[in-house]
Amino acid sequence: MRVLFKNSTQMRPTAPLISTLLVGILFSFFSAGAFAQSGYLTLAGKVVSQNKGTPIPLANIAVMGRGIGTVTNAQGGFSLNVPTAYATDSLQVSCVGYQSTRLALSAVKDQMVIIRLQSAAVTLAEVQVQARRKTAADIIREAVAAIPRNYDTTSVLLTALYREDQEFDGKPVVSNEAVLSFYKSPYNQPKPNDQLKLISGRKKEYDRSRHNLPPFVNLSNGANSSLYGDLVKLPNDKNNLINTRNIRYYDLSLSVLAGNRPMYVITFNPGKRKRKAYVKGKLYIDAQSLAFVRTEWQITQAGLDKENNRSWVLKKMASIIHKLDLKFSDFTETATYTPYGDRWHLSHVQRRYTCTINSPSRNLTDKLWKIATSFTVTKVGPKGVQPFTEGNIAQNPNPMSVLIGEKFKTNTSAGDTLRWSAPLDSILQPTNHPLSARTDSIKVRVSNRQNGFTRADTLRGKLTPLRSRYDVTFYDLAVKVDIANKAISGSNKMRFRVLAPLDKLQLDLYANMQIHQILYAGKPLAYTREFDAVFVQFPEILKAGSQQELEIEYAGKPQIADRSLPIMGGFLWDKDRDGNPWVQVVCQGSGASLWWPNKDHLSDEPDSMRISVTVPGDLMTISNGRLLRKTTLPDNWMRYDWYVSYPINNYNVTLNIGRYAHRREIYGTDSLTLDYYYMPYNGETFRWVFDGVKPMLTTLEKQYGKYPFPRDGFTLMESLHPMEHQSAVSFGKLPTARADSLTLVDTLRIRQLVWHEASHEWWGNNVSCRDMADMWIHEAFATYSEGFYLQAAMGEDGEMGYIASLPSQVIGKEPIIGVRDVNHIHYNIGDMYAKASLVVYTFRHALNNDTLWASILKGIQQRFRYQTVSTDDIVNYINERTGTDYTPFFNQYLNHTSIPTLEVKMAEKGQSLVLSYRWKADVPNFRMPIQVTKAPDTYEFITPTTDWQMITFPNMTADDFEVDETRFYVKVEEVEPLPGKE
Repeated sequence: MRVLFKNSTQMRPTAPLISTLLVGILFSFFSAGAFAQSGYLTLAGKVVSQNKGTPIPLANIAVMGRGIGTVTNAQGGFSLNVPTAYATDSLQVSCVGYQSTRLALSAVKDQMVIIRLQSAAVTLAEVQVQARRKTAADIIREAVAAIPRNYDTTSVLLTALYREDQEFDGKPVVSNEAVLSFYKSPYNQPKPNDQLKLISGRKKEYDRSRHNLPPFVNLSNGANSSLYGDLVKLPNDKNNLINTRNIRYYDLSLSVLAGNRPMYVITFNPGKRKRKAYVKGKLYIDAQSLAFVRTEWQITQAGLDKENNRSWVLKKMASIIHKLDLKFSDFTETATYTPYGDRWHLSHVQRRYTCTINSPSRNLTDKLWKIATSFTVTKVGPKGVQPFTEGNIAQNPNPMSVLIGEKFKTNTSAGDTLRWSAPLDSILQPTNHPLSARTDSIKVRVSNRQNGFTRADTLRGKLTPLRSRYDVTFYDLAVKVDIANKAISGSNKMRFRVLAPLDKLQLDLYANMQIHQILYAGKPLAYTREFDAVFVQFPEILKAGSQQELEIEYAGKPQIADRSLPIMGGFLWDKDRDGNPWVQVVCQGSGASLWWPNKDHLSDEPDSMRISVTVPGDLMTISNGRLLRKTTLPDNWMRYDWYVSYPINNYNVTLNIGRYAHRREIYGTDSLTLDYYYMPYNGETFRWVFDGVKPMLTTLEKQYGKYPFPRDGFTLMESLHPMEHQSAVSFGKLPTARADSLTLVDTLRIRQLVWHEASHEWWGNNVSCRDMADMWIHEAFATYSEGFYLQAAMGEDGEMGYIASLPSQVIGKEPIIGVRDVNHIHYNIGDMYAKASLVVYTFRHALNNDTLWASILKGIQQRFRYQTVSTDDIVNYINERTGTDYTPFFNQYLNHTSIPTLEVKMAEKGQSLVLSYRWKADVPNFRMPIQVTKAPDTYEFITPTTDWQMITFPNMTADDFEVDETRFYVKVEEVEPLPGKE
């Protein structure tokens, strides 16, 4: 399963150079939107210098004490809407290097006003600080150390305005404006968790045909990308400009702006170590508080080279599919901070991109695509809020024009033009909406591991004697689905083998479902219930080795899936585009006993199973295995009988009800049947989804061995939610409404989901975990398999781009392996996917033997065919095949939240680099080979342990040293600076 009941994890580039300052290029069609405003004082005008009358861009316009404001645009213009309740307040106008001024709102409302600021800056070339000379590097270090004191350590809800303008070859392409609710996570977190919610927005698009371009070039979610301009959030990020480790790459000069608020101005330019000097610009630091007030930078040629040499997945895909080459040719950014109360807050991020596009097939040579974005905080507060529970678009990589178009459909009036560098908030109302993130409305969900466990958890997850003394051999499940009442009724005959004498056993069925009777040899048995456990009492002791059968008759309204929680399964009751009923059940994690009675423990799979589902006669049911027959019943009911001829874990048993269309193909020399089910209106539009099945199976069989369930065939279907139901693979609901305007992200996501869920036929269905704690075995290898698609489409660059996208998806709050014997549900389940797949990639690259690795993967499928396994089983098999004990490796990555840190000390001696290195890990005697540059741009292996080692690299400098952090999921920490150097 690919993250149940959460938005599917989006494919994102890895954090690029300069703390993810550049953005991926996505592609889309768009529609128009608009909105209106009312009930506010309108303040508009221009801010200019007193002496020369020139415009002052990025001047702060704020209502004093209210946390409401904006900044001036490139022409010094501004427009701000203020609630009438603040009509007696004052406006403060300020900018670095100018004297601040205050104006009564009543004096400037409803008129165009020119505000003149007097220069207050005197640049001092020589700087003497506190009676001793401080270097620019000293001040940067002190400012970084002062971040916890200067910036809010609590979460806060902000309102922000976002503006985006694009032009190609000197002609406008698209303009967007949006009001956003912005959840700012604390600055002292190990990784940012900022969120954005779209409140209102509009856009204007221009005729793209004049550009001779396909209508797909657009900027990725620029609002979210703007948040990376807040350099103060992660000062220790290895690519961050203010990371003190990076100081040595720059020549720094220090001056002071003396005015009503003196500031240090630090100019940085590439130094002799310019190979890693990716930017140049200025830092403005408040002399009193040592707060970062403003950052200005421009990418250097070294930065451009690094960026353009890094092949992003979508960028590479565009060049292949659309025969178009795109390269960055310039990038600038300005970020400002403003004090509010006793803390500073991000105020504004302004970015300018320039890209060069070449496409011989379209007769385009060195055409410039320019993008201007502006993100402005207009309101601060309230503080101490919880994250959004829904509506977060921060991780949605689609362009803002797509996000706006999906939410706001009103067309822009013909006379309402949006122009390059127009005032940011000239048409938006930032405060005319209720804040949806009120703290009293938040539904907080945390992991069971933090809450502790109950008797119900143990009954659900532990293999007690009441479960271990019998083995299920066959289920015969019959269910009638009452769609109108969202209810089911039916029976389950359970055949089982007695492994040890017993007179009592445990079944499972959720407490909200009613048991009518339990029959044994045609007679009802006594039973008791405790939580979701059902204890069945036999009239005599059943002998070991005997074959027995129970029949449980039941009914009820099964649990409805909670879409706000991952792995909180249940029934999905919906309708298709044409209004026909559409039903699916998904129950990974929650368990099959939420809808049918069974021995609900992952360790016991029946050898085979029959599934009979009765539905209204005009609908179809798709379940697992092969369709044996369909039978017409009285009163317009139809029964579908399906048969599974292989072992199947209980949560894979499913039903999908709808008005489906069907197509069949034959695959391979063994004539494997391929059955495709989809909504009839999607048959031709999305034919490409199913046309990719044969090459996908060819690749997966090459990696893992033959398809495990040939007798049952392979079924792929459109569904309400993606899920790996054995031999009935579901990939989710196709975006019918946008079928003719899918972005590359959309198509990539659909293909990845198909590959992910199909690969579960090997990892999860053929080889299954026997406890939820080891669910990573299913999800890690299914996520790993997504890289095969990208590798098949784009070669090694595609897979490397995929690997590079995974670290940003890691949560890192809990170990990957869960708690055993309690059916622990990972509410924060992302690490079973992204982090665990990174573990697989890391091990593969550390092993450095792809032939052996391929043999191991196929060997696991053969050794544990149709079996349940634990983590120890997998690790022991790897140790056996490699002849090496890798237990410490897997113990570190799977049982600890931290990942190994490679500590390095570097010293330059003559023409050589002396490197000391060791692993810092939770596991004693951890060791793992890793690739580093032993010569410039040439990677070779070293084998660190937890003890310090030393090696000398001739003709190398510290500037040349790199660690391969794409193929190896590790941290790198330089624990000691170069002696005598910055």
